[in-house]
Amino acid sequence: MGRFGLAFKTFFRVLSDDKFAEGSRALMEGKPLGAPATAPVTAPTTAIAVSPAVAPVAPARSEALTLLSVLQREARLVDFLKENITPYSNEQVGAAVRDVHRDAAASLDRMFALQPVRNEAEGASVEVPAGADASRVRLVGNVSGNPPFRGTLRHAGWEATKIQLPEWTGGDANARVVAPAEVEL
Repeated sequence: MGRFGLAFKTFFRVLSDDKFAEGSRALMEGKPLGAPATAPVTAPTTAIAVSPAVAPVAPARSEALTLLSVLQREARLVDFLKENITPYSNEQVGAAVRDVHRDAAASLDRMFALQPVRNEAEGASVEVPAGADASRVRLVGNVSGNPPFRGTLRHAGWEATKIQLPEWTGGDANARVVAPAEVEL
């Protein structure tokens, strides 16, 4: 499976599997899998009675569902991924992918203005200095020795230069609807 397919599978698994999402977060933060979460050390404090307050209200809709909804509305991404493509020829699938790819890329550009984390071309020889931020550079392969590390850039990474998701205006009862059913009259 290529990186593009892996990215899509990971995206949807993170949306639906809390444990997988936490593991992914740990990896993105440079922590090894299975690393126990460490609680912050705090000094003992004196208990203070607090009157009951209104509990914070969880958002009616997650930003992940809003993003998925945009990708469905503008690129029909969910329709494409949920479709059984086995009976179609490679040419038919390829034609469908072009439209989904173009429209999904335009949506991501509009909402996130994605830019590469590294400016070098993939395949270029690069140096990773000591103290490099693990959320910006992930070392893969046979990692041994001490930094600085020298290796081949396999993926330049992506970072959002803005975040402009549409605001959810629907009600709580419909917060999990990714795309409404369509009825033609």
